[in-house]
Formats: sequence, C-alpha cells, structure tokens
Amino acid sequence: MRQAEKTLRETAHAFHEAIVAARAAGFTVVWPHSADGLPGIAISETGKASVIVQVAADVDPALAAKAGEAAQTAADRVVEKAAAKR
Repeated sequence: MRQAEKTLRETAHAFHEAIVAARAAGFTVVWPHSADGLPGIAISETGKASVIVQVAADVDPALAAKAGEAAQTAADRVVEKAAAKR
C-alpha cells in the first residue's frame, strides 16, 4: 500500500470515529454528497442541521437561480430525512 493510500485510509477511519462520537454526544451530523462537500459538512449541537447550497454556472442567471432553488429544496429534504432517522 502506498503512503498516500495509507494516510487517506487512516484519516477516513479517524473521521468516522469522530462522527460516531459526535452523534453519541447528541450532535447531528449530515454527510455531504461528495468529498468536495466535506468543508461544508453540516454539524449541529442543537439537532437542527442545515446545508446552504450555492450554484455557480455559466448559464443565464435566472436559470442558475432556479437550479439553486431546486438544489436547496432537495438538500433541505435530505437533512430532514437524516434528522428523522436519528
């Protein structure tokens, strides 16, 4: 196993343990859709997590706004379902 893979696997394991511990302590943690979303992971001590969606597209601004609204609605639903599973 190359060092980069070993480091990533160790970090992923530690991150998993941190999320499990946070949930056990009463935090709500909502996982992002992809690794690119990790900096914006939703973590809430009050149990109500939220995700803010930003859309950047090289299209008509009205179309981008419409896509952003749809994406935010979808993200809100995911957060609600994740919270309901707790």
